[in-house]
Amino acid sequence: ELYNLLRPHYEKAIDYQFEQGYFSDLLIQHICTAYLRGFEDINDTDSLFRKLLDKWHLPQIKEIIKFFWMQRRKIKEEKSIEKIINFWRWVYENRYKGKQENELTNDDKKILSNLCLLTTFLPEINSENSEWLKISAPFVDVEFYSAFFIEYLNDLKDKGESYNFLGEVYLAMLENTTPVFREEHITEIVEFLYQKGKKEEADEICDRYARRGYEFLRPIYEKYKSG
Repeated sequence: ELYNLLRPHYEKAIDYQFEQGYFSDLLIQHICTAYLRGFEDINDTDSLFRKLLDKWHLPQIKEIIKFFWMQRRKIKEEKSIEKIINFWRWVYENRYKGKQENELTNDDKKILSNLCLLTTFLPEINSENSEWLKISAPFVDVEFYSAFFIEYLNDLKDKGESYNFLGEVYLAMLENTTPVFREEHITEIVEFLYQKGKKEEADEICDRYARRGYEFLRPIYEKYKSG
């Protein structure tokens, strides 16, 4: 009831320029909470959550992603997780599907970097969300999130059909960055790819690291060299 009473004020506040970003962040968090609880619908153009997406203001979109990510240890309900995944699907379908790197602005790259954080909510990597991951992964370190991203990829590697897409996603990340933290997560991913018969992708990952001066994958490469 309280949210419904405040809703008209929230609608006006979406376009208000707060002197302190803290108040804008709280507004976004309240609307995101309403979305997760089913009070706002991403497919309803009159919903406040959808109005935020249609406005597409960088600080607000980043706050949506950050708020969802900060809930990762609190959210247990499948419906709420599905809403977060639906948000990512909407962003990909309406903003980034089919775009090439030269078509992306600096703001786009920052948003794509932040979206990598939502990987923690995926149940597996599949043919659909691998496309979301591949367009985001090259920009993961625009805002320095590769350590989280690699950890989440490592957690997903043996879930469902993830192994079929894991190598492609990792190689997409290596297009623009060469993350080395944490080495144990990276080596686990590469060895897993070898074990799953994805030798070509695993070899390419090892080769890119070696050519860029990082030798920590060499023992794994040598181990599976003749396989």
